[in-house]
Amino acid sequence: MTPVRRTLTSIALPSLLALCAGCGGTPSTIQCDSLPDNVFETPDLSLNELTGHVKKVTTTTYYKATPDADFTNVEVDTMPSNVMVTTVYFDSLGTYVARRDERIKRDAEGRITRWEDRRPNLNRQHGGFLKDTLAYEHVSPNLMRTEGMAEYAAIVYDDRHRVVGQYSAPAIDGSTSAVFNLYRTEDPQGNWTERLSIWNTAQPGGKPHTSYTLERREITYHRR
Repeated sequence: MTPVRRTLTSIALPSLLALCAGCGGTPSTIQCDSLPDNVFETPDLSLNELTGHVKKVTTTTYYKATPDADFTNVEVDTMPSNVMVTTVYFDSLGTYVARRDERIKRDAEGRITRWEDRRPNLNRQHGGFLKDTLAYEHVSPNLMRTEGMAEYAAIVYDDRHRVVGQYSAPAIDGSTSAVFNLYRTEDPQGNWTERLSIWNTAQPGGKPHTSYTLERREITYHRR
């Protein structure tokens, strides 16, 4: 999976992983308890693994990370080609603020069912729009399926709306990937601020290749 697809799937965005993924991570961060009833939640916040009155989230993804043997320390490659920074916004009602060229469709419950990039192509190299799309199927509070950009994915959430793992397969030919997430730190509101992901990718008939990515989030909240 390319870095762009990884980022777009997590905007927001693994069925087999639910059988073997647990609540790992450092002792100070990982709990499997459900959220309290009084926590502010919306479909858009849940899709992005967030709760509370979030205004802005800036995520820095390091696509080359090397953890030590017990996953306590992680070294990252900070070369610009191996780092991606993305920022998303939410209004005071907890609704995702779409950029000018994004198009979003929702179901009757207000959940995003389709995301579309309508940016014009650059330098008139091609007519029309880029038309990158992702379709979301909300199977249950703990399982989502996505389709778009030449691949299918199944995503498993825990009861705190954090992604336990994801399994992705190409629409035609190519490599499959499975990712397991270890949540390392949280902010005082209980939203994760650092996550280590373990990727296993494999070509058809080949052995899986393991790699790691590290994500760090800076979260700004609306003043109450």
